[in-house]
Amino acid sequence: MIREIQVSADEVGERVDVFLAKKIPEFSRSQIQQGINEKKIRANKQEIKPSYKLKGDDELEINTEFLEDLNKPIEPTAENIPINIIYEDKDIIAVDKPAGIVVHPAQGNTSGTLVNALLNYDSKIINAKADDSGYAATRPGIVHRLDKDTSGIIIVAKNRKVLSALSKLWQSGKVEKYYTALVLGQINDSGEVRTDIGRNKANRKKMAVADSGKPALTKYSKIGEFHYNQSTLSQVVVRIVTGRTHQIRVHMKYIGHPVIGDQTYFTKDSKRISDDLDANRQMLHACKIVLKLPADKKKVEVTSDLPDDFQTVLHKLS
Repeated sequence: MIREIQVSADEVGERVDVFLAKKIPEFSRSQIQQGINEKKIRANKQEIKPSYKLKGDDELEINTEFLEDLNKPIEPTAENIPINIIYEDKDIIAVDKPAGIVVHPAQGNTSGTLVNALLNYDSKIINAKADDSGYAATRPGIVHRLDKDTSGIIIVAKNRKVLSALSKLWQSGKVEKYYTALVLGQINDSGEVRTDIGRNKANRKKMAVADSGKPALTKYSKIGEFHYNQSTLSQVVVRIVTGRTHQIRVHMKYIGHPVIGDQTYFTKDSKRISDDLDANRQMLHACKIVLKLPADKKKVEVTSDLPDDFQTVLHKLS
């Protein structure tokens, strides 16, 4: 089915992908961009780009069947994937996620995720959904996330009530989240970085320090220093008070100390050292989480040792 949308005078000049994301909110901006790139969305029967600026006489044509196919919920299934459970009680599971595994299914990545492994471990987790939407169906039990190539602790809720309570707790900033990171340079013994973080305007897949973003606060303490090939590296424990996408990696690069092994937020020097050390993923590990369970206010502290690949890099330095 083709849906037509007329552009009004006060909408002239808007980017077409931003405009359509507001007009048809059941589809994400990235889905709309995919539709444009695959020529399923046109202006005046002509091919356009997602950055196309609307004109007063534009008539947009949208192939809604294509978008509906994109928006079909992914029903995660149980898969026999080994997972390391480091804590469990009646409400939560704490998993030690290895680097290289995605947390939950998404378009283009529908299997082999932590959620698939969790459903194999405990099939009841499928009911721990925030709501009945297709979006929520892909991430049962998932309270927070780690990047694919960040290792460490992830807390999983066992039912919907606990998921709702923990999600609110995470948003309150009352959960203590600590990471170990290896960064380039001689960093101060301690400090904090406080900026806004938002999408990188030049590359929507990346984040950046931006006035148009959301507040982000990162605190760090140095626990080690190494000298390698005429360079200095620092091992730090980082606490994120907020939880913005790529927060630690963006903030560390912003203050001149990019995370070693980071393939996205790097400098020429950090890339060189990362290659020398065979650090093929960001040396970033979620090492400790401290929280009070909402139901009984029980304090839970979960810790995770550095994985082998991180320890191998540190061994080369020492």
